[in-house]
Amino acid sequence: MILKKEVEEVGLYKVIFLGLTVAGPEEEVRLLGGLQKKFNLSPEKAESLLQRVPIVVKKSFSKEETERYVKAFQEIGGRVRVEEEPITEGLEDSQRPVPEPAPQPERKPYMGEMITCPQCGFQQPEADECVKCGIVISKFRQYQEMARSFKDKVREISVEDKVTPPWESGEGFVSVFIETTKEALFSPTKFFKKISGGEGYWAPLIYALISGIIGQGMAILWLWLFMAQIIPMDRLPFQYNISILQMIVPLPFQLALYVLIGSGILHLCLMIVGGNKNGFRTTFRALSYSFSGYLFGIIPFIGIPIGAIYALILIIFGVREGHGISTGRAVLAVFLPTIVAVGLGILAVIFITLFFGSMGFFGGMRA
Repeated sequence: MILKKEVEEVGLYKVIFLGLTVAGPEEEVRLLGGLQKKFNLSPEKAESLLQRVPIVVKKSFSKEETERYVKAFQEIGGRVRVEEEPITEGLEDSQRPVPEPAPQPERKPYMGEMITCPQCGFQQPEADECVKCGIVISKFRQYQEMARSFKDKVREISVEDKVTPPWESGEGFVSVFIETTKEALFSPTKFFKKISGGEGYWAPLIYALISGIIGQGMAILWLWLFMAQIIPMDRLPFQYNISILQMIVPLPFQLALYVLIGSGILHLCLMIVGGNKNGFRTTFRALSYSFSGYLFGIIPFIGIPIGAIYALILIIFGVREGHGISTGRAVLAVFLPTIVAVGLGILAVIFITLFFGSMGFFGGMRA
């Protein structure tokens, strides 16, 4: 228990918070922010403290501690008053002085622009930072505008949007082969755009080998059966009788070599025409899945010419969609080896003609 004499020597003070030193929206925002930082208050408690003025915020036995509180409030634009507490030790309740209510400071109504926080809904004088939740209002609204602009563009990825064909899903064999072939043959634009972002080389290569073996193997079989009708097999020597096996057995190796070399040449042509946008893997995958066109070889006799033409068309679709280039550039890249070969052939004919002409082979016999 503190003795009356000790209280008189030390003194008993209280700090009363009266609100803003100068009324104004900027001063109020500054004061609320200062209350949160200096006294570790939440935005709600700081706002409640400002609305309940005048309010006693500190009772202390030390005048020095009281002065520190006064200084802290003055630094953030707050107005306070210090009062000395009456000594009531040893007095009966009836003899204790009744404290007079602190005078209410005159608060002028704010007539300026108000703003509502778009996140928490708090209304405050116009400012770029919310004194309640602390967000920067201008940046928050900018993010809202960006979100609205992308709202209609964002959608859930469906099965059709996946970047891998059914063949690479790892589900089944015959059913995914048929599904992949159907997509490649009848929806080439969507199919080759979908596989352009896929990974791996083995799955496309195996698909190309299976398609090529089925298509070209059947074409060889139809040709063999047709020849057997013209020339009976029993009249042929043994080595000619097994020629169909000699043609079919090396077919997988020939097809694999064609895919590897063909994709390399095609990619080089794409680099020449400026169509290499997504790397060699995209070119390899496009060429491999274009082998679905050779499945037309199961049609007797006319299947292989149709399949070869359709496979060529699928390669154009594949490099165009896979590398994101124009149709003209894709066609030029695909036919560039043919153009070069024809050009070299024409040059060779001209060179041979000039060479033999200079030797007198076309001038007739001289007398």
